Amino acid sequence: MNIRDFKYIIAVADYKSFYKAAMHCNVSQPTLSGQIKKLEDYLGNKIFERTTKSLSITPFGEEIISKARVIIQDVDALTEFSFKSKNPWSLPLKVGIIPTLGPYLIPKFYLYLKKTIPEAKVIFDENVTSILLDKLSSGELDVLLISDMEKNSAFTSIDLFEEPFWVAFKRGNQLEHLNSVQPKDLASQNVLLLNKTHCLRSQISNLISQQDESDLNTIASSLETLINLVAAGEGCTLVPALALQSAWTTDMGILVRKLDDQSANRKIRLVFRKNFTRTKQVHELAKMIGYQSPNTVKILMKN
Repeated sequence: MNIRDFKYIIAVADYKSFYKAAMHCNVSQPTLSGQIKKLEDYLGNKIFERTTKSLSITPFGEEIISKARVIIQDVDALTEFSFKSKNPWSLPLKVGIIPTLGPYLIPKFYLYLKKTIPEAKVIFDENVTSILLDKLSSGELDVLLISDMEKNSAFTSIDLFEEPFWVAFKRGNQLEHLNSVQPKDLASQNVLLLNKTHCLRSQISNLISQQDESDLNTIASSLETLINLVAAGEGCTLVPALALQSAWTTDMGILVRKLDDQSANRKIRLVFRKNFTRTKQVHELAKMIGYQSPNTVKILMKN
C-alpha cells in the first residue's frame, strides 16, 4: 500500500473508468487494475464492483477513497512546505474567482503582481461560487476571490473590501433626475438580473425585496449582457462598482447612480483552506489587491 495506489483509486473514482484512470495516471490499464487488485487483497475488501458494462464504488470503497484524498492532500502539503521555506511563489497559485468580479479585479492587480514578483504564476479559474467552493475543498484550487459563502470549518478568509452597487439605466429614464437612487425608487422599474447561479442576484434581490420576485427579470448569465440590454432600453440593472466603465456613458447612452442604502454593497473576501501551507503567499496576494483597488471600494484589510 503506497501513495501511488491511492492516486490510482482516486482516479478511477473520478473518471468512473479504469481505462480513463490509467490514461490520467500515465500507466497501462493492466498495471493500474493489478495494483488496485493488490490493494483490495491487502485491505481484505472490495473498493470497486466491476462488470463488463458498469463500475461502482462499494460502501467500503467510498470510505477508503475519502481517506485517500485526505492523505494525498497532506502529502501535497508536505511537498509544498519544502518549497515554502525557499520562495512561496515557486509554485503556481490556483485562484478561483466569480464571473462578476474576475474581468474587473484581475486587470487591477495582476500586472502589479507580475512587476513586483516576476516569477509569480497565477492560474485563474472563473466560475460560480458553489463550484469554486467544491474545487477549493478538493484541493483543485488554492484560494478563492468570492463574495457570499456559508460558514465552513475547513476554510478561513481575509476580508478585502466592500464594493458598493450602482444603478445603470438608459439616458431618458426617470432615474436620471435623481442624484442618488433609493431601493424604493426601483419599485416602478423593470429590473434586470443575472440568473440564480450568481450570488450577485440574491444580494440584489434582498436589497429590493419590496418588489415581487416575479417582477425581477432573469435575463442574462453575464454583466456584459445585462448592460447591453440596458443600452437597448429593456430596463435598469445594478452593477458592482468595479464593473463601472466610462464607455457606457460615451458610447452606449447609459447613466449610473449610486444606490443609496447602507447595505447596498457586497463584501469581497479571499478564502482558503485552514491547512493550506502557503499562507504567506495568500497574505501577499491580499495586500497587493488592497494596494491596487480603486477608491470606489472601501478597503477592509488591516495592514
